[in-house]
Amino acid sequence: MKNINKIFSLVFVAILSTVTFTSCEDQDLERFPELSNGGFVKFVTAPVFEMGADPATASFSAMTEDPNGTVATYEVTVVGDFAGAPSEALAFGSTTTFPFDVSFTTADMAELFGVDASTFVEDDSFEFFGVVTTVDGVIYDGSNPSGTYPEGDDPEDAGSWNGGNTNATVTAVLLDAFNWEVTYEDAD
Repeated sequence: MKNINKIFSLVFVAILSTVTFTSCEDQDLERFPELSNGGFVKFVTAPVFEMGADPATASFSAMTEDPNGTVATYEVTVVGDFAGAPSEALAFGSTTTFPFDVSFTTADMAELFGVDASTFVEDDSFEFFGVVTTVDGVIYDGSNPSGTYPEGDDPEDAGSWNGGNTNATVTAVLLDAFNWEVTYEDAD
């Protein structure tokens, strides 16, 4: 019994010594880079991405906002998926103030793409990409979601924590307005 008490005493002293002589203030041991609010634009409310099967009456209605207050510019481009659509993205709109309206009608898209409104049929779609430049110059690009991420325990290998780009897994549940598709079909 005496030996068990001695062992517990020695273990207690060892743990107490380790805790006492370990410094939490050593900056070299800091594992996380300094984090700040990034450039994030989101929909004010969840929009309906199926705007109706009949292009003659279909429309999309949505507003975006800058919840962090860090966006200097927000630019939106669009790629059409319809017969005769150009392969390159076209400028849809941009802003420096919020809320920003990203709503459109079939007539608006016909004018933007330079086609007759009758060109659009059910199941055609438009894919939108947002690019944010923050007030400190960092660019978040919805058309190029990439970056490097932390690996291992080495603080020197902290990664870029998404390097100023977006991550679709994280932003999908947050109503992000970086990449979305609107389709001519009935909402179920």
